[in-house]
Amino acid sequence: MIERAELAVDALTVDPLQSRNHSWSGDELDQQLAASIDEDGLFHDVLVRPLDAVDVGVTTNEDTPDSAESGHGTTTAEYAIIAGSRRYHAAMESGRETLPCKIITADDLEAAWASLNENTDRRELSEQEIAQQLDLIYQLIRPKGHTETGEATIASTAGELDGEQDRFETDEEALEYLAERYCGRSDDSAIKHIREHLDTAALPPVLQSLFKDPEERTATERTALDNHGIDTRATLGSGEGKSGTSRAVVALHNTLGSEFETDAIDPVDAVLETVGSLQFDSMSELELRQSLREFREDVSAALDGESATEQRDVFRETLQRHTEELQELHEEIEPNRPFKRVDLQGPDTQRHSRWHAQAMRSRGVDSHTELVRELYQERLENLAAERGWE
Repeated sequence: MIERAELAVDALTVDPLQSRNHSWSGDELDQQLAASIDEDGLFHDVLVRPLDAVDVGVTTNEDTPDSAESGHGTTTAEYAIIAGSRRYHAAMESGRETLPCKIITADDLEAAWASLNENTDRRELSEQEIAQQLDLIYQLIRPKGHTETGEATIASTAGELDGEQDRFETDEEALEYLAERYCGRSDDSAIKHIREHLDTAALPPVLQSLFKDPEERTATERTALDNHGIDTRATLGSGEGKSGTSRAVVALHNTLGSEFETDAIDPVDAVLETVGSLQFDSMSELELRQSLREFREDVSAALDGESATEQRDVFRETLQRHTEELQELHEEIEPNRPFKRVDLQGPDTQRHSRWHAQAMRSRGVDSHTELVRELYQERLENLAAERGWE
């Protein structure tokens, strides 16, 4: 049963099982949302549940990191926000004292699913957030002690959650449940898809940050990416949890972790160095993961039986060779191809790509989206002037 009500902001806190990692940073986009809410109000209700239904995590605003960072009130809350935490902070920033809410009765598992579904439907979650939320649900339902099912055990970074949710007896049953709820089916392909998400969630945090929204990265994560030549303004993956790039990163990390000698090269640094070296501005996601896969296969074959010192040399030499080959290929084909998901190299595509690159340079913009927005606005203004639109 769903009840709609106007609730005081002091009666709300962020649910520990909601799917956003960091709901409020106060950056330009957050301030724009606050200004929009101040002017037009909220177009979507915030989804909440009674706080006494929360078995895992914090229970008051004063215990909530988001609340402490935002500087807002610390009174004891009555409801936990399942979806809409960013709107909640933006509304408080705009000075609102109440919010329109949908109140549902949900235990921890139902709340975790509701948060994932609500945010995925609104296309607001990064691939990393989807992976983390599925992993959180998995931790709620998997057997205690993580029973083996004959396949590789999925190592989670979420730890053991001690909620009241009933658990499945085997990992396979838990995975089938996740596949059925998330993919709509529980065949081998769907279970494989869920396992891949859980593998992404098990990556070291700095590698997970490759798939985060840029605004969600911590200062430490941004520094680590920048130090390895990775554009901190970009995000790997489709944004909807459907790309294969995370699979390529997981496979590379696992290969390097298992084949490097302990004192050779840190696998996390090696993965970041590889991504930073093999990724080019003109490269599509498909090309990147193909490059990562080819490098992984090549370096794995070359590392076999080498000492730690020799492994370091082999890794660097192999990476340099792949980088030079890719550099030569991209310079030969075209250095500036803005349409990253279009791999055709016909005359028209090349001509428009050159014009696009020239327009970006002349306007001093950094992204395809920014350029398209400017050109579209100019076209609208010219049409309005020509046709006398008001």
